[in-house]
Amino acid sequence: MSHGSLRQPDDVDRIREEWGSLHPEFETEVIELTGRILRSAAVITRAGDDFLARYELTRGEFDLLSALRRADGPRSPGELRTISLASGSATTKRLKALEQRRLVRRSPNPVDGRGAFIQLTADGRDLIDRVFPELLARERELFRALPEAERPAAVDALRALVLALGQTTE
Repeated sequence: MSHGSLRQPDDVDRIREEWGSLHPEFETEVIELTGRILRSAAVITRAGDDFLARYELTRGEFDLLSALRRADGPRSPGELRTISLASGSATTKRLKALEQRRLVRRSPNPVDGRGAFIQLTADGRDLIDRVFPELLARERELFRALPEAERPAAVDALRALVLALGQTTE
């Protein structure tokens, strides 16, 4: 079994070997990718969630604030849902929570009265401008374990995977 340039066995190797012993007829190679991606995502998510909780934010709320901060103007809830890869109901719930905290403001769409536009308030802009660089620093710290020379190949492989799988959850 190849372990790439890191060569040190991990829990995913053990899991694959256990399945191989239990059911040698199963093709378990995909566990090499899926298991490591899911485990990496769990570690990154946990660290991010713990940090964001200090600001009473969830990752989903942070993603919406970030999307609004990057935007050159108000966004519709549908645009935000597409950008954040969240379901319509999750986006609505998050926007309501952010609106209650006065971090975003909802205004009617002047073209379509049934629709709405969402924009950051000054408090929302200040919060995301304070939180984002701190989150980047924490995430950078997580990746210190990956040798710098190996990062470009990891980025390229993950980009290829995201493109192959499709960029949205729809």
